[in-house]
Amino acid sequence: MNNRSRFTWIGGLLLCAAAFFIGRSFFPGVLKVVLTVAAIGVALIAVVIAFFIIRAINKSNDPANVARRERDAILSKGRSHLVKLRSMAMSIGDEEVRAVSNEICSSVDLILTTLKEQPENIPAVRQFFNYYLPTMGNILTKFVRVEKSGVPMKDMPANAVSCLRDIKTAMDKQYANLFDDDILDLTVEMDALTLACKRDGLLADDDFGQPAPINLTL
Repeated sequence: MNNRSRFTWIGGLLLCAAAFFIGRSFFPGVLKVVLTVAAIGVALIAVVIAFFIIRAINKSNDPANVARRERDAILSKGRSHLVKLRSMAMSIGDEEVRAVSNEICSSVDLILTTLKEQPENIPAVRQFFNYYLPTMGNILTKFVRVEKSGVPMKDMPANAVSCLRDIKTAMDKQYANLFDDDILDLTVEMDALTLACKRDGLLADDDFGQPAPINLTL
């Protein structure tokens, strides 16, 4: 607070004190009314503030909001792991190991993007966040460390490629699993629609799946 603001506050307080003493001496009745109205106003403001504070607390503790914050935190952690994976992949000297690592990063990116659009699936893939991503990061980190050390790696690059390809397959499978419910729902809805058309006489059993006749008019 600068000097000007400090003097302004002090001056305001002095004016309020002067007005209070003058009012008490010359206009006690008016002062009493003013103080009563001011007290009621302060009480109403306090009640309104308390209402909004309580509502904000209840809203923040709502199970849906708590679950949403937890999902957001999990996705944020997953993105952090992906940044680390991309950084490690860029540091790998072996071209084949680096290429497979980048493919895995692309698969992880697809999974995270899908989970952002379908957050309800996050609890079902906790192992993906809690084990696979951290372990993948450790593998790449240690590979880069050994590669930069200059120690002969012998068959390590080939073994790493084999392991990483397995991980890539697992990541692709994890991605496909996210759409299992959609595929099942789509199949059920198509079957239900076909049965409804048949039931309403709009489609005969031998009509479904047959190409429509072509009429040529000359």
